[in-house]
Amino acid sequence: MPALFFPRRYPPLLRVAAFVLLSIVIAALSEKHPNMLNWSGNLTYPIHWLDLQATENWRKVGEYLQDRRSLLAENAQMREKLKTLEPKLLENEILHNENRQLLALLDSFPQPPGKMAVAQVIAENFSPGSQLITVNLGSRNGVQVGQPVLAAGGVAGQVIHVADLSAQIALISDLDSSIPAQLAGTNLPLLVNGKGNIHWLSVPFQPRNTPLKAGDQLVTSGLGGRFPSGLHIGTISRVIHNGDEPFAQISVQPSVPLGQLTTVLILLNNKTTSRPSKP
Repeated sequence: MPALFFPRRYPPLLRVAAFVLLSIVIAALSEKHPNMLNWSGNLTYPIHWLDLQATENWRKVGEYLQDRRSLLAENAQMREKLKTLEPKLLENEILHNENRQLLALLDSFPQPPGKMAVAQVIAENFSPGSQLITVNLGSRNGVQVGQPVLAAGGVAGQVIHVADLSAQIALISDLDSSIPAQLAGTNLPLLVNGKGNIHWLSVPFQPRNTPLKAGDQLVTSGLGGRFPSGLHIGTISRVIHNGDEPFAQISVQPSVPLGQLTTVLILLNNKTTSRPSKP
């Protein structure tokens, strides 16, 4: 790179002498011409301004980088805290849902029909025609085959198989389910059968001129001694009078959301048999 002031290579001592002489000349001219200081100040002002701006920008860049590092560190700390809080939040949500269902159960049975045990649903099997759930209570908890199972809203099903620590329950929608029932407020005997669909039940053997109509409430009659009387089963949603059929086609919507069960009540002190019998 060519030298700025000395294109040729002069001895170092000569270069120093030249700079000293130039400094003396500038100092002498400044004494005789005061305006020269103003001119030199004006000439160097942009350089000072650029220097100040560069210094300020570097300061801002440093503050930005420091703030960014602080934010990243704070973000990492918050993520770690969130990892520890997530299980607690999930547990609180589960407990909240369980408490809500327990309150709904208590509201459904202000006067419990007997000694009951609260069970949690741990498995479901909703295959065509078979509507089964498994709960976390078994024979060690006093659960026996044939005991009624209730849920928020009314009847959910009955116990069909028991192990030491679990039990299998057939819902009222199961094809093998049949519950003695009656129209609420009357003594009209009925049966409510499962159709293999968790959303619909049926009332068989009703003549075409049956008084039953959409909106009627059906409850357990207590016949057979398996289910206490007065428990809600469902609401008639549709009655079809077909002139070619001897019986009306009656569909019932269950009072219990059978596909959303997480907590149920097992009636422990009801009469039981070795196998649940169909009325």
